[in-house]
Amino acid sequence: RLKLRLQIGPNIVGIPFATMLSVQRQRPHTQSDGNNLMGNNVVIQSLEVSEVSSPKARHPSIGPEPLFLSKSVTAQHSSLNETASEPELGSLRNPASEAAPTKWFGHDVRRHIGEIQDTPVFDKNLREVMDSHMAKARIRREECRNPSYLSVDASIASSVDVPYTALRDERRFLYDENSYPLHRVLAETLGVDDLAQLHHHSIKDKLQLLRPLLDGDGRRRFHECYDNFVTSFCIPLLHSLALTKNEFHSISSLPASRITYRYQAFPCLRVVRPGEFSIGPHCDTAYGHSIGNLNFHIPLTPAFGTNALYTESHPGKEDWHGLTAKSPGLGFLFDGARCIHFTLENTTDVTRVSLDFRIAFYAEGDHAETLCRKELLDDRFTEAGPGYYDEASIDLGAGSFSFPGAAIAKKERYRLLDPDARVGFPFNKQKSKH
Repeated sequence: RLKLRLQIGPNIVGIPFATMLSVQRQRPHTQSDGNNLMGNNVVIQSLEVSEVSSPKARHPSIGPEPLFLSKSVTAQHSSLNETASEPELGSLRNPASEAAPTKWFGHDVRRHIGEIQDTPVFDKNLREVMDSHMAKARIRREECRNPSYLSVDASIASSVDVPYTALRDERRFLYDENSYPLHRVLAETLGVDDLAQLHHHSIKDKLQLLRPLLDGDGRRRFHECYDNFVTSFCIPLLHSLALTKNEFHSISSLPASRITYRYQAFPCLRVVRPGEFSIGPHCDTAYGHSIGNLNFHIPLTPAFGTNALYTESHPGKEDWHGLTAKSPGLGFLFDGARCIHFTLENTTDVTRVSLDFRIAFYAEGDHAETLCRKELLDDRFTEAGPGYYDEASIDLGAGSFSFPGAAIAKKERYRLLDPDARVGFPFNKQKSKH
């Protein structure tokens, strides 16, 4: 086979020619995409013909060790959905320390890439640094991949027992930030002028900074704005995609056919200030979420370089890229239930504030097994009791192939469910009412 030799900085890596051809056939990446092999830091050094043996199958790792979230060295940033401050790095290029991975994913990557703010190049050396963390994430994903325990292909890419696979490709979408002013309402709720500059606020303790969200009356306007965004935009968007992908073909002919959308009643709020990271490599099923969920990621501040959320475009592909946005008004839909995703240490001068939430959908009655079965919908968050998910439904006989508008109806129209510890920070820090 042909083998292309590339020089990335001071390092030489060999990439099979067939792989390069497949990369070139893909959609061109943005300028900030670290996986663009033809980027500014890549120099074609030589092209040689060599005999290359068939690569051996890559074993994910040895041992059933579960994926754990890296804990911060400071007590105030220790929760699952809370960001963590990095330990003192010392010399970033100390070969002795660089050889030994720690339990902090963000720290290990930062130690390797240094102070760069842009999207890192995920070359062979960086992937080796990441691999001890990735191995745990791969194992946990395989353990949680098939909740029905069917005898299927061992590959994570298998679509057996995975609902609505046609909707799981990563998509970006635009929304009107004036109609859904999530960033402005959240800033007003917190009493700040600019969410992107939260790290300059006089209150440094994040729990105190986000305390207004712990008050029902104080967060109500933001909660209403979010609920309106999900029910008036995100669910109709998902419904429209499902219609175009013919997901409802087996039930649309039935009278009074309704599709129920189960959505996260309050979003997970991510606040990642400079010098912090949020979470290491994982997929959501490893934390007990349903494989029926589809993930929405909504940046409310500029998301770029090391402050962005990183994911793969398909389970097992590991073509790491950031979900970047210059300003509010751009969102992402991706298969977070199966795709590994992570954050890096934020070395930019911008705080990333974003919302993460999940939506699944199912049919009731005779065709309940068609979209997403009950045993796939049930997860750790439903087992803990009501309150984490809310529901709205759409009559297939109403609306159109675009947004169904008034055809959507919440099961309890004026209800807003109070968030609890399952949503994460800061609600996992409030005292129990019981």
